[in-house]
Order: sequence, then structure tokens, then C-alpha cells
Amino acid sequence: MTSRNAYLLFAAGTCILFCTAAAGASYAGDRPLALAYRGTVSGSYTFSEGDGGYSGTLNPGQTYTASFTREIPGGAVTRFERLYVYWTWSRIDQSASYPSMEVRLGGPEGPLLALSARYTDSKGFASKNDFFSGLDSYLVPATGGENFSVYISNTAKDGSTFAIQGTSVLSVYEVTAGRETAIWVAEGADLLYRSYGIPPELATTRVDFPGRVDIPRVESARLFLVAPSAGFSREEVPEMNQVMMNTPGRGQLPPLVEPVLKVLFPHYRGRAWSDAFSADEDHQIGIAQAEVKPFLRYSDNFIEVRDNGDYLMLCNAVLSVTYQEKRE
Repeated sequence: MTSRNAYLLFAAGTCILFCTAAAGASYAGDRPLALAYRGTVSGSYTFSEGDGGYSGTLNPGQTYTASFTREIPGGAVTRFERLYVYWTWSRIDQSASYPSMEVRLGGPEGPLLALSARYTDSKGFASKNDFFSGLDSYLVPATGGENFSVYISNTAKDGSTFAIQGTSVLSVYEVTAGRETAIWVAEGADLLYRSYGIPPELATTRVDFPGRVDIPRVESARLFLVAPSAGFSREEVPEMNQVMMNTPGRGQLPPLVEPVLKVLFPHYRGRAWSDAFSADEDHQIGIAQAEVKPFLRYSDNFIEVRDNGDYLMLCNAVLSVTYQEKRE
């Protein structure tokens, strides 16, 4: 075998190994969020973490409660609504396991909430504490009321345990005489950690917001992100996380087009925010939000979230674009 053929064989093998690893769970950005809602409404959206916090380990039979207030205008019609349960360290002794949980509305005898989706991720290689973390997304009945609570139980029969980092409710609504607003909602669970041989460039996940934006009519645009553990670190790490929006060279345009657009449209360069997430010990859910109107593109906007030693799990991304009223 010639040295050239040996090199090609090595390169192919390395690529196969890398692609196989990337397809599974890891601290790299390999579990991109899924688009759960996309639409234009005469209204807006609300997000509430309620009064729940970090639960600590929940053994079989133990429970967790959280209360919420729907901050939705009177007479509004809900177009999309989810209860999110952020969980971590799901295990049986030292082996990873998926959590068995039951979520009821109001109390232990209340109606069961239907699971819409479960998203999971893990460290992804055999080592100590390689347990599952994730996000469970539940449907919220319209009968929940303005104020409601949820009652979450560990229903495992095999002794498995997990911890809840927090809960939230996200609602997209329409209201009479509301402002025209385009809204994208993405959800999932992508663990990101620049460690164990994973550089920041790989500890990066991307969220796409497909479709066109009527740039001349945009009044404001808001980016809202939720990531358990983000922004809360016991180590002093400079620029420990980063959010990038429409940064050049990361889109789908031909290479020769990018430099021209940078000259014609100064904000086309996009924007990057360092240490974008904030959280605390009681509420270990990192929140990042920013006004992003100057950095919007006409179509196919996207963001990237990068870990630089923070350790985080990106779970929610919302882009809302509010338009000026159309002129007659």
C-alpha cells in the first residue's frame, strides 16, 4: 500500500469514526433543537418559570410541584402552549436510565398531562457519571386556568432516580387588535461542554429559523434562549458561553456573495454575545435574550450557541419578529 493510499484510508476511517460519534449523544453540538412551532399571529408569546427550582434527587415515589401564572391578555386565544420539564442525572445507581415521571395538573388526583416530546442527551462515552439529561415537553389543556400548578412524580419501578432543574410554560397567543408578529419556537436538549477533548468549535449547536422576514416592516425582533446550567459556574471562566446570530461564513450563500453583502449591509456581519446567559444557584435555568433587529437577514436566519467551559444544555429558542402596521 502506498503512503498516499494509507493516508486516504486513515482519513476515511477518521471521518467515519467522527461521523459515527457525532450521530450519537455527546458534549458536542450533535442534538440540534427541533422546530415545534412557526407562524404569524396578531399577538405575542409569554414565558414563565413559575416558582419551581432545583429539586435535588427524586427517588421513586417522591414528588415535585410548581405553580404558574398565565400572563396572557383577557380574551386571548392560545395558538401554541407547552409545559417544559428540565431534568438531569437520570440513573439507576451508576448506570444511565430514562426517567419515569408522571405529570398531573393541580395535584396528585388531577388529570394527566400528555407528553408531546422527549429530548435527551448525555456525555456520550463510558466514564463516571455518564447519565442522561433532557427536556420533556407536555401539552397544556385550555382548562388549566390563569393560575395553575403541576404535580410531578417519580413513578419508576426499578429504583431509578433523577433530578428536576426547573419547569416552565411557554404560550403563543393571539388577541384582538394585537400586533402582527412572526414567531419561531424550537425545543430540544443539546448538552454542550468544552471538555474531554471537545473544543469550543464542536461544543456548538445551531438553531435555524427558516422562512422569509419582511425586513423593511420590522419594528422589533427578540431572541430568547433557555439553557439549564448555563451562566452558573463555580469556576471563573472568561467568556464561558457565547451566542452568535447570522455570523458570516456560517450560512448557505456562495463564498463570493458574503463579502459583497458585508459592504452593502454593515449589520450583515451578524452579532456575537459573550456570557449571554444568567442564572443562580436556586434557579439553575440560564436565560439569554437580546434585541436582534439590526442583525436579521431577509431569509433563513440562524443562531449558534457555544460552550467555552460553562457546561450547559440548550433547550429552548424563540425568535419573535414584530411588524409595523401596514400602510393603506
